[in-house]
Amino acid sequence: MQETTPLLAATEVHINPRVNDVRILGIAFFFIFASQSTIQTLSSTVLPPWIAFNAAGTLYISFALFNLFVASAIVDKIGSRAGLFFSALTYTRLKWTGNEAVQNAILIPTALLNGLGASIIWTSQGVYVAKCSTPQSLGRYTGMFFGFMWSSGVIGPIFSSTLIQANIDKISVFEIVTGISLMGLVLLGYIWKLRPEPSNPAASVAEIVPASDIDISSPIVQDNGPAFLKTAKLCAMPSMILLMPVCYAIGFEQAFYGSSLPLFVRTDSPSNDLSAKLYLRATLGLIITSTAFVIGPLIDRFGARPMLLSSLCIHILCQNLLLYCQPLNNIPVLVVAYSCIGVSNGILFNQSQKLVGTLFPAHLLSQAYSAYKFHTSVGTALCFFFSNLGLGSDGIPNMGLWAPLFLVLLGVSYVGVHLVTEGR
Repeated sequence: MQETTPLLAATEVHINPRVNDVRILGIAFFFIFASQSTIQTLSSTVLPPWIAFNAAGTLYISFALFNLFVASAIVDKIGSRAGLFFSALTYTRLKWTGNEAVQNAILIPTALLNGLGASIIWTSQGVYVAKCSTPQSLGRYTGMFFGFMWSSGVIGPIFSSTLIQANIDKISVFEIVTGISLMGLVLLGYIWKLRPEPSNPAASVAEIVPASDIDISSPIVQDNGPAFLKTAKLCAMPSMILLMPVCYAIGFEQAFYGSSLPLFVRTDSPSNDLSAKLYLRATLGLIITSTAFVIGPLIDRFGARPMLLSSLCIHILCQNLLLYCQPLNNIPVLVVAYSCIGVSNGILFNQSQKLVGTLFPAHLLSQAYSAYKFHTSVGTALCFFFSNLGLGSDGIPNMGLWAPLFLVLLGVSYVGVHLVTEGR
């Protein structure tokens, strides 16, 4: 009897991974998010901390709810390419209205709008990158995307700080950066109108989730009901629950370096403070960018457990520095702290994106990434709301609270990832 070759193996010979599409997407996000870190850093300088924390918390609560009830249904309906383009419009709107909102502390409506856009754009991003790659290359492709995107965290703050030092008023700075970010819309329009919807033949249910790992009686796999119910059910699946700690760790890191960590810079000169914060944010962006490009292939090669252990060790160093080395206006200590958090965040982001893309079947990718972002955004919102309680009486972050919180969270994250990847 003549042997036959499995169809999937034959198909793999003709796979043309869409690496250039992932690069274009990363560059588009670079432009779209170019001013995001600048706006967030400014908030900690010109607004009372409780206003900035509550507005940011509202943003991420709305992000979580839209992820749970809206995002996957929209992405399934219009596709990931159209989802990327239309959701980016809400980000652009936020940047135009966000200038007045920052100056006048009217942040809640724009936070709600950005929550809607964020839920759609990040669900679309996860689906698009996963479908452009294979399970074996998803770590590298994810790292490449975030490498291009996070480089905006280097260029944006340095460019903005240079304009501020040239005595250009802050509103003009944001309008200039916003104008540049519109180039991202052009690139997303190109992806939407001139590129086909990705559907890599290797990214099938059989390859992403081995047959032995699929419970064929599970209503999640067979459910043809509303997309938001699929997302809610998927949030409660054991695999997603085990990923919750790492989602919360990502959220807490983002909130901490975005709002609390800049408060360690406080002198008598607001302009000098803002300039220092922007350069520290640029340092963070450089580290995250470098980590994203390097860590993807390492994740593909070594797997999740060594990466999570590395992140835990990095945080042990970082939290001890902030706890015992008097970080207030201590730029060398803050540079090391920002660098540590940058490496850890790069590891956690890339690793979690790959886990979501490989633990769940291809036809549920939009729900999987929505559920993942739901948990991440809830963690970020909780951290923003907690941030005000995490300040000492002098308005400086109380590392006696923050340090054990981060170390416990990273330890539980390692246990969760260890269990969810056991036997894989």
